[in-house]
Amino acid sequence: MRFAEALRELRNRTELSLAALAAKTAFSKSSWERYLNGKKLPPRSAVEALCRVAGVPATRHVALWELAEVAWSGRGARPEVVDPEPEPSHMPWWRRPFVMTAVATGIAVCALTVVLTVALWPTDEPDSPPRVSAHSHRQVLCHGAECTGKEPLASGCGDVEVEGAPKTLRTLRRSGVEVEIRYKRVCGAAWVRVTGQHVGDRFEVSAPGVVAQHMVIADKYETGIYRSSPMVAVRAGDMKAIKACAEFAGSGGRECFRP
Repeated sequence: MRFAEALRELRNRTELSLAALAAKTAFSKSSWERYLNGKKLPPRSAVEALCRVAGVPATRHVALWELAEVAWSGRGARPEVVDPEPEPSHMPWWRRPFVMTAVATGIAVCALTVVLTVALWPTDEPDSPPRVSAHSHRQVLCHGAECTGKEPLASGCGDVEVEGAPKTLRTLRRSGVEVEIRYKRVCGAAWVRVTGQHVGDRFEVSAPGVVAQHMVIADKYETGIYRSSPMVAVRAGDMKAIKACAEFAGSGGRECFRP
């Protein structure tokens, strides 16, 4: 289902677990599981909330939601069976029921097409002022000690469009799992980002003088996407002392590395 795929892409952008996503919105973990897997159509407010958390404009996804709502409203609908009435021979062709139904349907489809075209078609009028990205005026929400324990994306530190992209200091690859040490200078903080992870995997990031931060892959909904640990503050000159550790559920082994 195209709409569910679009929602999953948004969720991937947030790098949030379902539990963390539920904590940031008015919708439960189980509700998000149904929405993201196409089991249930989310309300429009849920789509707007997910766009807000992901930091993207809601226009495109709301338009896709409107299309999905039309499709869902037709599920299970059974046409009412009625005895056909004889059509009087003197009735004008344009007033006959099947003609009027076809015309009404065509008008509705055209109207929806126009709405979606206006919503999704990019403008290229020469006199239009240049569009400014919603991210361009955003700033990171923490620095140094303030960042310890906070989520990278929610704070702007993990967002490539907020005051520059974070830097990958080093990557560890083991059995299809990638573990990255990520760092953003303007935040003065580092974290671990992983992909290819499995349920039960554990990750840790630490730096001198701060409490280490941990992340556990709790269920299957935290696999198949990027996941980032909470951050640790990194003092100037301590970048080489950042340490990341990974404990893989399959092998039971623990491996640590530094930049």
